[in-house]
Amino acid sequence: MDATPDKRVAQHNALINARFSFVPLQMRLFVSLLSRIDFEDVDFKEHFIPLDELVFERRGGSAYEQVDEMCKGLASFTLYIEELEEKTRKRRRKPSYTYIPLMAEAGYRADLGGVVASFNPKIMPYLLQLRECGNFTTADMQQVLKLKSPQSLRIYWLLKEYAGFGRRTISVEDLRFVLGIEEHEYPRFSNFKARVLDKAQSEIAETDIPFTYELEREGKTVARIKFLFEQLAASATKKTLPGAAEWADALLQIGVSQRSIATIAHQLENDEYDVGYIGFVVRIVEGQFRKGKIKKPAGAIYKALVEKYLLEDYKQAAKPRVGSKKEVVPASESQATVAFRLSEVQAMYDNPGPYAHRQKRADTFEQHLEQVYLKDGFTLEDRLGEAWLVKYT
Repeated sequence: MDATPDKRVAQHNALINARFSFVPLQMRLFVSLLSRIDFEDVDFKEHFIPLDELVFERRGGSAYEQVDEMCKGLASFTLYIEELEEKTRKRRRKPSYTYIPLMAEAGYRADLGGVVASFNPKIMPYLLQLRECGNFTTADMQQVLKLKSPQSLRIYWLLKEYAGFGRRTISVEDLRFVLGIEEHEYPRFSNFKARVLDKAQSEIAETDIPFTYELEREGKTVARIKFLFEQLAASATKKTLPGAAEWADALLQIGVSQRSIATIAHQLENDEYDVGYIGFVVRIVEGQFRKGKIKKPAGAIYKALVEKYLLEDYKQAAKPRVGSKKEVVPASESQATVAFRLSEVQAMYDNPGPYAHRQKRADTFEQHLEQVYLKDGFTLEDRLGEAWLVKYT
C-alpha cells in the first residue's frame, strides 16, 4: 500500500516528546510506515516501502547502498521514551523512562526494489488504538510530507500537540534533548538558531501550523524558546466548520465520511447547534461503544448530530454554575465532568497563593498545565467560545 497524502496519522504524546534523532532516510521510512497504520489496527504489519518513496534523487548504485546502510543503522536505533500505565496507557504522575528499539525489522530487498520493514511491537501503545487512551495528537499526512528535515518534523509534532493553546514554551536544554542534539553540536546558540529553529520555521511555514518564536533570556544566555502559532484549516472540508477544525478531524478519525461532514457543516452554518454539541456527541457515543452498546460509532455519531436527539442534554450540561470556579456537570452514561476555566487556571498560576512555595512551581504556564492537568487526564475544550480544561470520569 502506498502512502496516502490525504490520510490522517497519529502518535501518542509520549512519543512526540521522546528523545531520538533521525537522519533524513530514517525519517522518510518512519513517515512511510506511519502512513500505513489505520486507526483500527491492533498490531503492526510488515510493509513494503518502494525505493522511490525513500530516495528522491538516484545516483547510480549509491541510493541502494544508502538505503541498505540506513536499514543496518535502524537495527540498533532506540527511543528514550516515557513509560505508560499498562491498562490505561496514560502518562504517569511520576514519569519513568526507558529505551525501546524502534524497529522489529528493516531490510533492503533488491528483488523487490525497496525496503521491507515493521515497527517493534514494544511501541504499540504509542502508535495503535490511540482513541482508547485519548492522549494523542493527529496530523494530516499531506502536511507531514511537506517537511524535509527530521528536526523540522519533530518540532512540527511538538507544536501540533499544543495546537489548542496557540503557544508552547520549551527550554533550550529540553529542546536539544528531545531532538537528540548533543552538547558539542551547535555549541553557539546562533548556530542552533540558524540550523534548527530558522530552518524549521521556514519549512513549517508551508504547513497548517506556521509559527513565530520569541527568545527568553537569563542574563545573556537564551534559556527558553516561546513558540507562537495558530492552527490553520488543512482542507476545504474543515474550512466549512468555522473555528472547529479539531472536531472535523475527530469525525474523520472515527470514520464519518466527507459527505456526512458536509451535512454537519451545513447544520452548523444554519445555527442548528454549535460546535460544542459535536464534541458532546462524540464523547457520549464513544462511551457507549466502549461498553459494547453500539457497534458502529461513526453511524451513531452522525445520527445523533443530524437528528439532534442529544441536543437538550448538551444544553443542560453546558449551563455554567454561577459563582463556582469548579464545575461538576452531569452528562449521559453517568459520566461526571470536572471543568476549570483556562483563564482562571492561568490567573492562579500568575498569582500564586501564600502556600504555593510548598510545591515546586513550573517554569512556564504550559509546563504547569502538562504537569498538573494534562497528565491527569484533562483535555482542552471549547465551550461556547471559552477555553476550558475538562476531565471525564
